Amino acid sequence: MKRSVIIGASAGLGRALAERLAALGHNLFLVASDQRDLAPLAGDLTIRFGVDVTVLAADLYRVDAGLIRERALSALGGVDNLLLIAGFSAPAIDRGAITPEMVDRMITINLSAMIQVVNAFLPELANAQGGNLVGAGSVAAVRGRRSNMVYGAAKRGLEGYFESCRHWLANKAGARVQFYRLGYLETQMVFGQKLPFPALHPDAAAAAIVAHFGQDTGTRYLPRWWWLVMTLIRLIPWVIFKRLEI
Repeated sequence: MKRSVIIGASAGLGRALAERLAALGHNLFLVASDQRDLAPLAGDLTIRFGVDVTVLAADLYRVDAGLIRERALSALGGVDNLLLIAGFSAPAIDRGAITPEMVDRMITINLSAMIQVVNAFLPELANAQGGNLVGAGSVAAVRGRRSNMVYGAAKRGLEGYFESCRHWLANKAGARVQFYRLGYLETQMVFGQKLPFPALHPDAAAAAIVAHFGQDTGTRYLPRWWWLVMTLIRLIPWVIFKRLEI
């Protein structure tokens, strides 16, 4: 039976992945910030799919990666898949100068906490034959712009770290690496907003991610058509780009 750890499991894409993996018979270790969200999710998955689900409420802003690893190994006996889905953005204020606390929070949750968690699990991932290391990035990281400034920078840093993990794991009989530049997802984060492009349902995103398990795909867009959108945005000359409100 496969054993999967999901960081950011209580809502949106993380929750959809938990449901899909439970349906496939994975025992799960779920991490999110609020026990009130995790407990009913664990009970539901256990009843519906007959799998073992253990949860840990943890604040990624003050992450204890060693504790997460210790609890996960104790609950699962090992780890085959590590999925890092958690993230934090504040697009309404992440423009120009923002408070030092907000800068620290966005960099910690989106980058340094993710690196610490992956680093803690690297010994298991190096030996997890058939396993997977999955990261959630953002199309916001593809080209710097005046909105999502710190968030985009943190996600770009995370993408670079996953590239390094892919290289480190390449010649080992362990986990394969997949990293996704995500477009808009149908979550509370975009509820009520007028979006320039369609949003993908978390269930559809989860299905695509699980379908690529076992593949050494590196970085890819989800949905795939974002490749064309972002390629065009990257090709816009600076003299035009600097005038755009995007």
